[in-house]
Amino acid sequence: MILINENTALENISEAEKRANFIKNLIKDIKSGSSKLSYSALSKFKRSPNAFINYKMKAFETTDSMLLGKLVHAMVLEPHTVEDQFFTDSDKVEEIGGASPRATKAYKEWKAFQIERFPDRSLVSSDMYKLAERMANAVLSNRAAKYVLSLIQQTEHKIEWDFDGLKFISFLDGLGEVVIDLKICADAEPRKFQRDIIYQNYHLQAGVYTTAVGEVLPYYIIAVDRECEVSVHHLMEDLVLKGVSIFENLIKEFKSCLESGNFNESFEYRAYTEEGVYKMDVPPYLN
Repeated sequence: MILINENTALENISEAEKRANFIKNLIKDIKSGSSKLSYSALSKFKRSPNAFINYKMKAFETTDSMLLGKLVHAMVLEPHTVEDQFFTDSDKVEEIGGASPRATKAYKEWKAFQIERFPDRSLVSSDMYKLAERMANAVLSNRAAKYVLSLIQQTEHKIEWDFDGLKFISFLDGLGEVVIDLKICADAEPRKFQRDIIYQNYHLQAGVYTTAVGEVLPYYIIAVDRECEVSVHHLMEDLVLKGVSIFENLIKEFKSCLESGNFNESFEYRAYTEEGVYKMDVPPYLN
C-alpha cells in the first residue's frame, strides 16, 4: 500500500493545476497567433504532445554546448558580431594564475562586475573560446564548406510566416542561392552524421525552412565536431520534400490536438489501438 503525504498530494494537485492552466493559455495564445511555433517546438510535438508541453514549460537555460554553438555560429557566419556578443576571461585567468583561478574571490568579483558591465554579452572561458576558434577555422578552411558558404547572401536570417492558420518563426543560418544550416555535432563522420540527420529530424527542419522560404532551394548542412572534423551534406530534393510532407502531416495532427486539448498524452497519442497500447509480435530476427 502506498501512502501519500497530505502536503505532497496538495503540491501534486497544484502542479497539475499549473500545467492545466499553462496548456489552456498556450492553446489560446497559439490560436490567436500571439505565440509562434518553431521547428524546435514542432520536433518535440513529433515525439509526443507531452514532450511539446514539457519543452514549452521548461525555463530557458543556456548550456555550455549551446554557448559553444552560438559562438561558432557567430565566428563562421557573422565574425564582426563576436565582440558585441561575447567576452572571455583569458586575461583575468592568466593574471590570477594558480591551479584554480576561477575558484578565487578575485575571479568571482571580476566576473560579477563584467556581467553587470556587459549584460548583453556572454562570458565564455578561454578554453571554450579557443575551441570555438579552432572549430570555426576548420569550417572556414574546409573546401566543401567554403563552396556552399560562397552561395549565401544573408546570414542568421529571420522569417516570420503563416501556415494553415498558424504563426511560425524561423532563423536560417544562411540563405541565398541555397539554404545552409550549420550544426555542432558529436561526430561529423559522414555516415554517422547522415544517420543523425534522420534521428534528429534535420530533414523535418529542412522541410520547415523550405516551407518558410516558399521555394525548394538546394539545402546544405555543414557539420563540425569538437575534434574540428567537418563534413558537408546536400539534402537531395526528395528528402527535403519528404520533410515538407512530414511537416504538413504534423500540422494536421497539431491542429487536431489544439482542438482536443490532449497535450498531456505521451506515446499513447500515436498508438494503433484506441486504448493507446502498442502491440508487438515475434520479430523476424527471433525466428
